[in-house]
Amino acid sequence: MLKRNKELKFSKDDLKIQADGKLWFDQDLLNRGPHVRAITDLLLKTDGNFVMTTSSPWGTGKTTFMRMWKAWLEHAGHPCVLFNAWENDYIDNPFLTFIAEMHEQLYALQGPGRKQRRHALTKLKTAGKKLFPKILSLGVKTGLGVSIDFEKIGKKLFNDKEFDLSKLGEGLTQIMGDSMEAYASDALESHTTTKKLKEDFKTQLKTVVKNLNSNQKMFFFVDELDRCKPTYAVELLEVIKHLFDVEGIIFVLSLDREQLGHSVRSAYGEGIDSDGYLRRFIDLEYRIPEPTVDHFVKHLGQMYGIENSPCFGDKPEVIYEEFINEFAIASKELPLRTIEKAFLRGTILLQGFPQTAWHFPSQGFVTLILLREISSEVYDLVLAGSEWDSIKNKYNEKLPKLNQINGGAAQALARGKMWLNYRLKNKNLGRMPKDQGILMTAFSTCHTQHHEHLIDIATRYLDLSESLIN
Repeated sequence: MLKRNKELKFSKDDLKIQADGKLWFDQDLLNRGPHVRAITDLLLKTDGNFVMTTSSPWGTGKTTFMRMWKAWLEHAGHPCVLFNAWENDYIDNPFLTFIAEMHEQLYALQGPGRKQRRHALTKLKTAGKKLFPKILSLGVKTGLGVSIDFEKIGKKLFNDKEFDLSKLGEGLTQIMGDSMEAYASDALESHTTTKKLKEDFKTQLKTVVKNLNSNQKMFFFVDELDRCKPTYAVELLEVIKHLFDVEGIIFVLSLDREQLGHSVRSAYGEGIDSDGYLRRFIDLEYRIPEPTVDHFVKHLGQMYGIENSPCFGDKPEVIYEEFINEFAIASKELPLRTIEKAFLRGTILLQGFPQTAWHFPSQGFVTLILLREISSEVYDLVLAGSEWDSIKNKYNEKLPKLNQINGGAAQALARGKMWLNYRLKNKNLGRMPKDQGILMTAFSTCHTQHHEHLIDIATRYLDLSESLIN
């Protein structure tokens, strides 16, 4: 079964003493422990409320980083809430869903003061319900932020028999003027009430923080904010800034800064200074360091759950390590995003490929996968069984960052495919030339159950990956 973005879960019970004598997680293949400890030391020295972002490109482990950090903080006694913004953006306004998630996670906490804590949480939820109607955008607003009563306009235009349509412009002006006047009156009257409800909400929030642990800061982790609908992402930022700015609360927002900038421009127009807008909300930006290729490929293997792929046979641990090592060596000079996409192609192939009697040809598979991702032109030439002399220059031009070992594997694939094409054309069941070795022998062996050559099965799954990834 294909596992896309396998969810890695962490709890404080998973912490183990590591080689450096520190508590951390054995599952952390990207060596994030030192970064978490350094950031935490900094944040615990801040005063008041604080908002920081952790940023890195998609697929480089932001969610894993955040989950490990949360579990480590909980072990240290800090109350934490994790809110996945993307999973909740089907609801238009984020305020109540955020309160509900906070209430659910903190209500379940055990330990001293549980009764008082639950009472405070219930009062906070009640205060949020009262405040919610006041922060909703009522009606359709004009560019001036004024709500227009279109129901009233419709009734006036279509139900009033005495209304002269020739005076449509004059009528609209009068009706809109009435709406603006009513809006101004309502806004003035409700301002005091809204202000009082906001103060009550923040007072209850302070009580919750105090009842949780008077000596520890409280952490809110907001994940996948950059994947949300633009309006939802912006509204959630506004809620955090204006309603949760309470001493002792630290917000950690996991995002891709560039993508969130697109959301801001989508919500407010291309002319807005998205960087300036975001600086209003963010006190500190932390870019997670890029992992090494070795660590990243191991992380991908863990995330996509390929360790028990059927084609690894009866020694999956050995073949898994071999495949991961070959993939890391071959992609050493490639961008992480390219590596991640290629690895996903490989995952699709591995999960569908049948088990055979042959030792799994890791090097050949890795070469074929990377060819498919980096250069479809060279990939097609290899599968056409073209002469290597006609492929070599194109290979060196398109794939200069692949090492010579993979160049040799590509040459073997091309020569083997040429031999297969010849054999099928002439119905020649003779043996493969000896110089092709185990690599092409494994690829060209006819799988008795499916009556297909293994290289054809491999290319079929790689073709499938094209439609699933792009």
